[in-house]
Parts: sequence; structure tokens; C-alpha cells
Amino acid sequence: MKSRGVPDFFLLFLAILLVGFGILMVLSASSIFAHTGIYTSKGCDYCKGDELYFVKRQVMFLGVGIIGMLFAMNMPFAFYKRNFLLICFVCLFLLVIVLIPGIGKLANGARSWIPLGGFNMQPSEFAKIGITIYLAAIISKKGDRFLSFKSGLFPALVVIGIFFLLIAIEPDMGGAAILLGTAGVVLICGGANLAHLFMLTVPPFTLFFIGYIMTKGHALDRLLSYRDPWSDPLYKGYQLTQSFMAIARGGMNGTGYGKGIQKYLYLPEAHTDFIFSVIAEEFGFIGTSLFLLVFLAFILRGVHICLRSKDMFASLAGIGVITMITIQAVINIGGATGALPISGVPLPFISYGGSSLLVCMIGTGILLNVSREVNRQKNLDNHG
Repeated sequence: MKSRGVPDFFLLFLAILLVGFGILMVLSASSIFAHTGIYTSKGCDYCKGDELYFVKRQVMFLGVGIIGMLFAMNMPFAFYKRNFLLICFVCLFLLVIVLIPGIGKLANGARSWIPLGGFNMQPSEFAKIGITIYLAAIISKKGDRFLSFKSGLFPALVVIGIFFLLIAIEPDMGGAAILLGTAGVVLICGGANLAHLFMLTVPPFTLFFIGYIMTKGHALDRLLSYRDPWSDPLYKGYQLTQSFMAIARGGMNGTGYGKGIQKYLYLPEAHTDFIFSVIAEEFGFIGTSLFLLVFLAFILRGVHICLRSKDMFASLAGIGVITMITIQAVINIGGATGALPISGVPLPFISYGGSSLLVCMIGTGILLNVSREVNRQKNLDNHG
């Protein structure tokens, strides 16, 4: 039996820091919502009076996520290579059935969740992992044949396009953009012809986004509020202006953990989409910078591990995971700070949400799996 290398404990340590900090921030940001029962636009009568409602659920999600991480970390990469089509099909199947009324749950104008008992599963989160494994597998299997347009890039783009359209139909444009960006980076790292990739993706997807914005009123409202939120601070620009207030109140040192004001029903979605604003208010510029440095260290460590891997599949799968987490963090933080339009994307490891946390933990498991293979090969080289 082939011995396995040890995982990268520094990456694991950084992941523990992030999820631990995330639990603390969910506790701080969600308690007032849970206590009052005023949660988003539809209310939350079932959690009223229990200030720990959301944090207890997040801890449960973390427990499931740890199991998923351990599974992903210990499963041989041969398993993923053999079953990449099955993984891709399951993710595709979930994206289809979530659109069916009566199965998919409609909330905040999007049919993006499948109710499972007292929990909601978001298929678009798992689709990001699915498309990453699919692309890593076909690129590593085809080798030089992937450089061919007809037999390499084009079939991959068809699959990516199907995933993208199904997520966009929900609609979840933030999730669709993350999937598209993740797939693009994996394709580029896999050696795709940049000219072919540009011609086949940029024009059609640009036209799609323009058409979507022009035909969907809420998308156009978000774009206009992004440009000038103060022109309508009580309606279209309300989320962003309240986020600005939270960040401004944080100043250099912050108000202190748990002492923020904006989460008291001023800042919508404080424990999900705008949890970064709560971090900025309570920890200030110094504390937020330290948090971002930990996040950056996690990303750079992940990239370092992937670049050292001699297995193309493992390297591409790891790069896909790191890209997914990075793009999602950039979109979330960009939306909260006004650098990008608001998209409703959670902050990886930090925001409340079972599907997002589970996928981040599984992704971390994949990275740790890559690191085990890197360390195994390193030990063989040292003793060979």
C-alpha cells in the first residue's frame, strides 16, 4: 500500500483561524436578528427569542464541513479521476431540479435552494467544486490533445456554458460569475489557447451580462446604486450606504467585538452578505487588515502547494479551489466596500450559510490532499 504524506499543517492552521473567526462573527452579527425574528424580507418567526439560533446552526454546518474536509483530504485522487463524470452529473442534476417549482425554494427573488428538513442546500455552491474536478480531470486525461480546439477546449466550454446558464436562470449572477472565473483560470493553467478562449467566451458572456442587466430591474438598480448609492440612500442605495456607515464607524481601532451598531437592524444581511462590514466596524482598520492578511496567507499557501505538485490533476483541482475562494472573497468584499456591485455572495469561511461553509471545507480538504501528495513525493525524492 502506497504511503501517504502528511498534510500541510500551516494551511490547516490558517483554515482553523478563519472558520473560528467566522463563528465568532456570526455570533456577533446575527444575535439581534435571531432575538427579534426580523430576518431579511420574510421574517424569521421560528428563530425569534433565541439569540444563538444562527451560530448554533453554523456550528452544526461546521461539524458537517469537518467531515467533508476529512473525506476530501483522505480520498485518493484516483477516486476523483475515475468518478469525475459522476460528480459532474450529480452537480448538474441538482442545478436542474432546483429550478423546478415545488422542489427549489424561492427566496429573495431567486430559486436557488433545495429544502432538506430544516436546512437549505444551494446547488450552485457545489457546482463550483464539480466543474473544477471535471476540468482538472479532462485536462489531465487528454494531455496534449486538450490543446486541440475541437476535441479539447470546445467540449469543456459547452459544459461550462450549461452550468453557467443554469445558475444564471435561478438567478444567481454572483455564483455564475464565480463559476465562470474559476473555470477560466483552470483552463488557462491547463494550457488552453488564450485566443480561442477569449473569442469564445468574452463576447457572448459580455452580451449576456448586458442583456441581463437591461432586462432585470433589480440588476439595473444594483448597478445604478453602485455608481451613486447616496442618490437614493433610503431605497436603492440603502444596503451600500449602511455598509459605508459601518466601515466608517470602525475607524482605526474599531468599536470592539460585539459593540457594533449597524447590525442592530440597520445593515441588511449583516451575518451573510455584509458580515465584512461588521468586521470593519468592530475591529477597525487594524483588525480588518489582520483578518485580510490571514486570508491572503491562506490563498498564497494554497497556491504554493499547488505549484509544487507534480500531478497535473491535483495541481489544477487545487488551483480551482483557491481561485473559487479568492474570487468569492473579492466579490463579497468588493460589494461591501462599494468597489464592485452588490451580488449577494457570502464571504468564504466567515458568512453564515451551510452550503458555502461546507464547500469551503471540502475545498480545504482537497488542498490538504494535494499537500499530502506533495509531501509524499518530497519524502520519496529525499530517500531515493
